[in-house]
Amino acid sequence: MKLSRIALRNIFRNRRRSILSITAVTVAAMSITLLFALFEGIRDDIRINAWMYESGEVRIRNSEFDRYDYLNPVQYTVEDYRELQDALLKREDVTMVSPRINIASAAFIGERQISAMGLGVDIENEKQFMDLESLLTAGRLPEPGSTEAVLAARLARDLGVDIGGTATFLTQTRRRTSNAFTVDVVGIVRFPVAQLDYSTYVLPIERADRYLLMDGGASEMLVIGAAADTKQTTELAANLRGFLDQRGREQLSVTPWTEIAPGYGYIEFASIVYDIIALFFFFLASTVIINTTMMTIHERTKEIGTLSALGMRGRELVRLFFTEAAYLGFFGSLIGVCVGMVIVAPLSTFGIDLGTSIDIVDMGMSSVIYPQLNMRSTVGTFIFSFAVALGASYFPARRAARLKPVEALRG
Repeated sequence: MKLSRIALRNIFRNRRRSILSITAVTVAAMSITLLFALFEGIRDDIRINAWMYESGEVRIRNSEFDRYDYLNPVQYTVEDYRELQDALLKREDVTMVSPRINIASAAFIGERQISAMGLGVDIENEKQFMDLESLLTAGRLPEPGSTEAVLAARLARDLGVDIGGTATFLTQTRRRTSNAFTVDVVGIVRFPVAQLDYSTYVLPIERADRYLLMDGGASEMLVIGAAADTKQTTELAANLRGFLDQRGREQLSVTPWTEIAPGYGYIEFASIVYDIIALFFFFLASTVIINTTMMTIHERTKEIGTLSALGMRGRELVRLFFTEAAYLGFFGSLIGVCVGMVIVAPLSTFGIDLGTSIDIVDMGMSSVIYPQLNMRSTVGTFIFSFAVALGASYFPARRAARLKPVEALRG
């Protein structure tokens, strides 16, 4: 208790030096809190985009399609997808299933060819799975079974088509023949991922079946598990593999999203980079703490000598400087984390608009990122910054403890 009072007195007596130390820890803790919140927002954004638009949590396809994916072998399908969808939805570990027909196609404007990817989907089902209605910026969704479609905003702009117009696409059918079809544009949607917004149109799966001559087959089925937890994705994939084998569907492959989404690899690599950046920030903060503590020892040499002469031993001197560092580190870490949380709060609602700078990055990331606080990383930032502050004071404190009383009084 006596050491605590002395430590607090020293902190308030040397306010400028104390403020400098607290500021160093505050800036480091705040920066890392913001960095991890941004990283968590990017991680969640990539996962949601992959699950909703690209792969689901787990994707079911014909294994031969996977083998020759680069050739777009539409003849390899998931047969009787409706029967399989009903069976999957009866499982306790499955929440949603989205059968889809992918239409690799092209539109022609004069001599210009525009690549496009049609999504034949169950419109009613996608109101929940893809939250399709929330993507609408104008018009309405297509009626099931109709020749209607909604176009992504940038695709509609490139085609020069608006609501009430038509768009014609050329594609290849399951029988390896060419087919041109025309859709009535009834709505415009805006996808958060730029690559999708430049190329995607959505139409009823029944109509896509007719255009590609699929005979009741689907290109793929996207599945989201009941847990909706990345950590359990591998278990879900293994369970679905066994389920399909039991039903005599060994020709179908089951692939978790972590093996499909390009952004997942970036995230895994980025997590290492962010940890290195965090260590760098804390290293900078620790150098400031070490320097200020060394200055403190130099300026308080006589005081240390006096305390030693009065009977304070080396171990107690170490504890004194440790106590001071503990106070500075605690308040610096607490203020830094709290300031970081205050900054993240509005950003998690309004987001950070990256604009068109993200368009060229093929990792399934939205142009608007919403930072999110992860309590484990936030608490970890506080504990780690506090520990760094304590660690930074160790060697200066040891040096103070080695000073002899006579030499200290002379200094």
